[in-house]
Amino acid sequence: MGGNPLLRPLAHLRVDIETESQYHFSMAQPTIRIPLSQLARGQRATVECSALDSLPSEHRCLLAAMGMGEQCEVRVCRPGTPCIVQIDRTRLGLPQIIADQIMVTPIESTSP
Repeated sequence: MGGNPLLRPLAHLRVDIETESQYHFSMAQPTIRIPLSQLARGQRATVECSALDSLPSEHRCLLAAMGMGEQCEVRVCRPGTPCIVQIDRTRLGLPQIIADQIMVTPIESTSP
């Protein structure tokens, strides 16, 4: 029998390794994306650039020039036609057909 004679008596011991993830369960909800047109007045949401992929490139460029960029936050000022949203200090009036194609992730309200 080879090997270190000091370790032979310990060879029968089983070592279990615990990880922190065994005790902490993620309660993260899956990301829900809905059309911008489905938000109610005052509701806020995050727009991702990939959410604009279904729009023609000229519309994407125009929206980007008006502030609708990567991870921007929008707030609905008025739903309907036109759908008026606020991005920072800029308000945009979007036709229904465009608002239907912009997918957003609603932001949970922190107020009661």
